[in-house]
Amino acid sequence: MFSTLFHRLQKRCVCGATMQLARQSLRVTPEHLIHYLPALGNVLYMPLRSDAKPVVEMPRGFLVEAMSLAPLLRARWLVIASQITVDGPREWIDCISADHQACARMYLLPDTDYLAWDALLGCGDRVAESPAFASAPAAASAQMLHFHARRMAGLQMLGAELATMSSTLSKDLAGRIARYEALPLQLPASG
Repeated sequence: MFSTLFHRLQKRCVCGATMQLARQSLRVTPEHLIHYLPALGNVLYMPLRSDAKPVVEMPRGFLVEAMSLAPLLRARWLVIASQITVDGPREWIDCISADHQACARMYLLPDTDYLAWDALLGCGDRVAESPAFASAPAAASAQMLHFHARRMAGLQMLGAELATMSSTLSKDLAGRIARYEALPLQLPASG
């Protein structure tokens, strides 16, 4: 009896019919992100596909180690979203560019440093209304990353590596989110 009820509830939750989505927004700069991202620890990072021209020019004074990180430097707003799903609470950040395009998404994982996540969410200026943006496009990839930043020749460089030390709980959750987005989860080669 409980099994059938659970499956019915699960089907309703997966399609989104019964889930409430809560959102908050804040204005940020590339300096904010580069300062706060390395402290997060492991996050699920998804650069989003875009119809906009590829970023060839970085904001002045910034570089990225990989082009998949370039959308983070385009972010001028962070839209923090949370939702209760069948797997429990889920929280993520949509990065929105100056031209109101969703360009990247980061998910909070059990291995993420929750205090650093809260510090990131407190780094910008809260805005009363979320910036108007079209629904987020499909993700281009899904990676469990750990960010790092360094100064090089007077420039701030943002980089990341695949998360090598992660719990089974984080891997499972990241895998479920990636499957929901119809993407394979990129994990480091085991050696």
